Amino acid sequence: MKTWIKLALLSASLAFGSAAAQSQNKAPAWQLLPQQDLLYLDTDQGTVVILLASQFAPRHVERVKQLTKAGFYDGVSFYRVIEGFVAQFGVPEHEWGKRAQLEPMKAEFSWPVRSGDDYLLVQKPDLLAEETGFNQGFAVAREKGQEWLVHCAGVVNLARANEPDTGVADLAIMMGQAPRHLDKNMSALGKVVWGQSVLNRIRRGDAEQGGVIASAAQRTTIKTARLGSDLANDRQLPLEWMSTSSSEFAQGLAERRSRTHVFYQHKGNGNLDVCYPQVPVRLAKAPTP
Repeated sequence: MKTWIKLALLSASLAFGSAAAQSQNKAPAWQLLPQQDLLYLDTDQGTVVILLASQFAPRHVERVKQLTKAGFYDGVSFYRVIEGFVAQFGVPEHEWGKRAQLEPMKAEFSWPVRSGDDYLLVQKPDLLAEETGFNQGFAVAREKGQEWLVHCAGVVNLARANEPDTGVADLAIMMGQAPRHLDKNMSALGKVVWGQSVLNRIRRGDAEQGGVIASAAQRTTIKTARLGSDLANDRQLPLEWMSTSSSEFAQGLAERRSRTHVFYQHKGNGNLDVCYPQVPVRLAKAPTP
């Protein structure tokens, strides 16, 4: 790619967005994910790791951490799985048995926009909100002073009944096309950062039956669920992701927006779906001795 094109892309990537994005070139490109916020699901198909977003849904994350430490998710299953939509795990209501009933959670659908957050604008206006962007690695939408997590693929929310404050313990992972109709209607609390191939292997239910797998023997099982901080060091995955406040990430967005590669005969209109550019995640390299 010619030098002037690279410079133009970098300039555009640093220019689009709000004043809050001006600090992006000061952020390191890669950030290590804190083990205390990583939820490891050891399933019979492999390991899935969820990054919990305590900065956005503190009460829900605290509930999940408490349940995890108590062993609540050990031995539970993915009992409702719909291809291209959702993978829900926990304990179906009719199977609770002797498990203690938990108090339903007060919904955390959205929160006031915080001016101090490192926010990178992606699209304004968005199809379903005034604008969308990235806040500390998570895709978010903003409107009328409120912010909420966007239900991109991999986002995790707390399952609930029709009433808003009825979520208890079961978690749902978004799969396939982003179900944006759930935005600001579900309490999103994290996102999958490792093990997408494992999710591709979990057993699906019949969509005509709402994805519910009636037979426990036919479901994918979670053998154990642990917070990374409770695992031995040799079992922790040293995961890091690209900072959405870095110039490297912003440049990637600009390249996706402008489609400068010779492959693209149609360059688009410059708009960008916030769910399209997934935040890169990798295993951290061991330090050089």
